[in-house]
Amino acid sequence: MKYSLSIIALLLLLVSSCNQEISPEQADRFIKFYGNSLMDEAKDIEVLSDGSYAICGTDSVAGEGKRMVLVVTDKYGIMKSGFPKYYTEEGYESGANAMVVRSGGSRGFLLVGFVERPMGRDSIQKDIFLVKTSSSGELSWTRSYGSMEDESVLHATEMISSGGFMLAGYQVKRGKTDIMIMGVSEIGDSIKLGLNYNNPFSDNAAATYILNTGDKYLAICTYDKIGTDGTDILILSFDDDLSPNDEILDEGSYEVGRAIVEDSTNRYLILGNRINVSGSSEGLVYLIETSGFNITKSSLVATIDETNSDLFAERIVKTEDGRFAIVGTRQSNGNSDIFLQFLQPDYQKTERLIYGSAGNQSGADIDLPADGGLIMLGTNEYGPNSMISLVRTGDVGEL
Repeated sequence: MKYSLSIIALLLLLVSSCNQEISPEQADRFIKFYGNSLMDEAKDIEVLSDGSYAICGTDSVAGEGKRMVLVVTDKYGIMKSGFPKYYTEEGYESGANAMVVRSGGSRGFLLVGFVERPMGRDSIQKDIFLVKTSSSGELSWTRSYGSMEDESVLHATEMISSGGFMLAGYQVKRGKTDIMIMGVSEIGDSIKLGLNYNNPFSDNAAATYILNTGDKYLAICTYDKIGTDGTDILILSFDDDLSPNDEILDEGSYEVGRAIVEDSTNRYLILGNRINVSGSSEGLVYLIETSGFNITKSSLVATIDETNSDLFAERIVKTEDGRFAIVGTRQSNGNSDIFLQFLQPDYQKTERLIYGSAGNQSGADIDLPADGGLIMLGTNEYGPNSMISLVRTGDVGEL
């Protein structure tokens, strides 16, 4: 089934709908847009303890370029006073890939991503960029870390044994991209301990998602195959000492890791993508089981594919009734839409829903509103412009 987002060509030339009033009766179904109608990109959404939403990503500001952006809305998607907030370092271009919400938002936010530094006429160096804010988005501190090559944080979580943060992303060494995992203190200072998972064949590796299970971390990585072309999904299990156990998930030649969600005690679903035998992209869902730091079992339990289309799964949540909801992007005939795929508690697929209209839409993240239903974050493109989109649906994805 396909739902239209009712987007018209003039939309990106108008003021975004983020401040239009909405009745309480409409709160469980809405579509909202945020940004400057330039080149804005959505990355992460979190439901706060009061039922409101925090959104981060990249917003393009006329005359200034890309900026890390934080948007906080009420439960109806209406932007709160004082937002959006923009963050940068020395006026350089920046962006957010993810955020950590402290105490449901009452203790503020950590935004993680990158800052781009000009290194001559035609060269840009990308460094790690961290921003800690209050609940109202006021700046507490910023930190940046880097070398002579590129680094970026793709995801983060709170540390197990301290008030700090564990960061996951990538670093470039001698032109090759490799896994980067590091810790920082509550005030952003680097902890002198990093995860060293060296692969001499590394070229496209990255840690894309990290989950704090309470007694360990599970990091989802993309990892270059050793001695042959292609990539696998790599799971790293470790604590604050950063001495990992690992498990390689290998059901194809080109697989990438995207996210993880807990199913039940010591059981987790891993979300990824791969290029299948027909040359199309499809989503993958693996089940892993753990005992302490050991991954004792892994199996492929679902594939998400469609004839003559490419499907790119991004994020997964477990619903209150035990199902799983996966959001991503469907590309077909030169167009892209947001897709929503449900899995039953036994991992069997049910109907896939498509959300799209004029222009191109891409799905970035999904979460569970406090009062039921689903909230999906995406990016809507029309021509050379784009905006951040927020779609609130019912429990089964209905608008």
